[in-house]
Amino acid sequence: MRQNILTLLLVSGLIVFSNCGLNQTAQDLDMPSVTLENFVEIKESPARDEYGFNDEKLIIKKGKVKRNESLYLILRDLDVSPQKIQEISQASKGVYSLNTIRPGQKYQVYADKDGAIPSRMILNDNLLEYVVLDWENDVVVKTGKKEVTTEIAEASGVITSSLYETLIENEDNTLLANRLSEIFAWQIDFFRIYKNDSFKVIYEQQFVDGEPFGVGKILAAEFSHKGQVYDAFYYETDDRAGYFDSEGRGVQKALLKAPFRFSQRISSGFSSNRFHPVLKRRLPHYGVDYAAPLGTPVISVGDGEVLEAQYRGANGNIVKIRHNSTYTTAYLHLNGFASGIKKGVKVRQGQVIGYVGKTGRVTGVHLDYRIYKNNSPVNPLHVELPPSKSLAGNDLETFKRVVERYRFELDQVGAELVAMIEK
Repeated sequence: MRQNILTLLLVSGLIVFSNCGLNQTAQDLDMPSVTLENFVEIKESPARDEYGFNDEKLIIKKGKVKRNESLYLILRDLDVSPQKIQEISQASKGVYSLNTIRPGQKYQVYADKDGAIPSRMILNDNLLEYVVLDWENDVVVKTGKKEVTTEIAEASGVITSSLYETLIENEDNTLLANRLSEIFAWQIDFFRIYKNDSFKVIYEQQFVDGEPFGVGKILAAEFSHKGQVYDAFYYETDDRAGYFDSEGRGVQKALLKAPFRFSQRISSGFSSNRFHPVLKRRLPHYGVDYAAPLGTPVISVGDGEVLEAQYRGANGNIVKIRHNSTYTTAYLHLNGFASGIKKGVKVRQGQVIGYVGKTGRVTGVHLDYRIYKNNSPVNPLHVELPPSKSLAGNDLETFKRVVERYRFELDQVGAELVAMIEK
């Protein structure tokens, strides 16, 4: 994989952070005392560190959470008073729930140079996300995030057994497998790709503090499947954004094939006369049952509005979504609903709406997935779904210039791919 030197600034989304406990004592856990000298690194504060602090009167000392260590223990061993710890706990309410911290979790303390008196603590949940505990004056608890940058990267490969394994062999980011399968979901069955199928892709590789963090947008991609070539280019207009082929036709359908990110086994199909395993008699079954593990995330197959999210008798926990005037989908027997999913909420395609369960009248764990066309149930496996809108007019002309630029880059990636195939 070769990378171009083009760096962009990305804006990250929602801050997620694991909880940090404040209700334990050293005596409860029989843990040794922690002092500033135990920390792994001591250094003078730079003009401005990655968290935006630049107080020249402070030094920064870093550490890692040890096994069975709590935030209470860490703060107490830094000579923070129990009263101040309680104030920190109170200040965190409504901002962040502080319950548990994990072994190996990184943190750093800002302390006074003269007396080594701590006044601020940063807890890192991952490379990107953190929470600030500041008690120098008024106690403040707030979340934050580091800067995410991107470089334009390229990848290509020839399928030997699976797309995922090919990416590993080529030392490319395996997240590309998910992104490519989402883009080409309606042209290619990624659970039945063939040996010697091939791909090439231009994408945004994300970095935090100079370390790889994730994959941003796929900018351009080409996939050769069973001798046929499919392409896709990312393009934004004033009212929509998505992927289009080189002719400006939308490559993503209005609805996904199935409500999962990964393939799940079908245990029962759509039928007008199925033998009901609980009632022991024949009844219509207007959905497709997927035998997925308990708690498997269920995603919305398209943009839409939640019509229903509740427990409903034999259907168990159900989410029903209206996608447009023609199509509605339903997800039955859920173990529970995703955060924020309730009647009237707008959801996006691919958003997690619930989790596979066995609520209602069932014999085992599964998801009953249903599609309604003009309020009549149709077979999810056979329904013909309309493509997304194509580009036209000025949008199409601008898009073609975008395609021309990326086509040149893809051809360069293609030259490497030809060499790989010829080996």
